[in-house]
Amino acid sequence: MSELTPDELAEIERRFENFDVDQAEVYDVGTDELPPQVVLVRAMAERELLIRQADHVMRDAVGTARAANLSWHKIGMVLGTTGEAARQRYAKDRTAAKATRSKGDGGTHAATGRISA
Repeated sequence: MSELTPDELAEIERRFENFDVDQAEVYDVGTDELPPQVVLVRAMAERELLIRQADHVMRDAVGTARAANLSWHKIGMVLGTTGEAARQRYAKDRTAAKATRSKGDGGTHAATGRISA
């Protein structure tokens, strides 16, 4: 593999400095004609975006399941783990969300099942 030129390195650095994972577009590795290192960097950024989006979806789904009184045991079964492991991973988010709601509104509203990541 050839080494990157100073201009290519500067371009990669510029892209990272200006990268906003929440505004990123899906990258099509097959269509852009860039140095292989840049392709890898962009693919890794896309992967991080997709992981964050998937994590948000999972946290939201678990919050909805818990708001519907689904047990941690059943949630764990669906996730392919134990109920305790599911609780350890997702309950802290729920506790933090409840604490935030309680501080903001006096704790008068019921949980909606939505969890912020």
